[in-house]
Amino acid sequence: MTGGNIQPEVRSAAQHWLLRLQSSDCSAGERAAFEHWRAAEPAHDAAYRMVSDVWQRSAALGTDPSLEHLLHQARCLPPERSWRQRAMPALAMAACLVLAIGVGYYEWNTPGNAPVVTYATATGEQRTLALDDGSHVVLDTNSDLQVRYGKHERRLTLLHGQADFQVRHDTARPFVVHVGDGTVTATGTQFQVRAAAGIDTVTLLEGRVVVAGDAKPSSSEQMTLHAGERVAIQSDGRLGTPERLADTELARARGWTEGMLVVREWPLARLVAEMNRYTSVPVRLGDPSLGTLSISGSFKASDQHSFLLSLEYGWPIRVDRRTPGEIVLQRK
Repeated sequence: MTGGNIQPEVRSAAQHWLLRLQSSDCSAGERAAFEHWRAAEPAHDAAYRMVSDVWQRSAALGTDPSLEHLLHQARCLPPERSWRQRAMPALAMAACLVLAIGVGYYEWNTPGNAPVVTYATATGEQRTLALDDGSHVVLDTNSDLQVRYGKHERRLTLLHGQADFQVRHDTARPFVVHVGDGTVTATGTQFQVRAAAGIDTVTLLEGRVVVAGDAKPSSSEQMTLHAGERVAIQSDGRLGTPERLADTELARARGWTEGMLVVREWPLARLVAEMNRYTSVPVRLGDPSLGTLSISGSFKASDQHSFLLSLEYGWPIRVDRRTPGEIVLQRK
């Protein structure tokens, strides 16, 4: 939803809540009321996201001398008087004016109104995309990606699945990937994003990126990720603790872009779940005790037949194909 699609009264309410949450005397009851308002309608959440984004971006507007004074006033609302006592006098009005100007700036200068190009892959399919700026994306199986390129920002949204981004350097146009309740911002690097139920992950292979999570209700948190690190974005927008990846895990991250699953001491249950992402005929464990069996090796993700043969020859596993539409693994 772009700024132009948000009703004026909803936008106004979102601006009110944003300013209220910035105040030091905002009570727990008011924060609960805000959460209730935000959850009531998708449009409320979209409006709040937009005005929050504008507020964070307003630092860039400060380069315009005509806005510097307003921005300074808006960000320095005095905490000593209550919201009702202030009753939207000059300083609060300045903040609202900054937001109003910012919304116009946001809609004019970001790709919100630019054409949207959607890319999708079917189960078992991978696609390599060459984008207009020279960046490349490898879109994994069963994935959906939206691309909007504007004058000042390259915006992409991973709706589902997994993607590897090799970003062409351009400091004037940040490359921003939205996923769930988080964003990844880069100017030129290689990273991967996976959108999964409940937890999204960002893996950085080269360079640096800034990962931000929309940690409700009041503010976003962000961190700089360095090469060889991975971080999770929780469903509530909070960021996990970055982890340094072992060489084998980095090899796996690079391997899937070439259609290979490189695993080391994975439980069979995890490996089967990953392989099932690439096939329309699922494999399941007929004997639950097999799930903890440790598996290491390299497997071609699209070659289920060879994968099953490897399991039969290398581990105490029997493959049962008698049930139409599924494959069952039993213990020998």
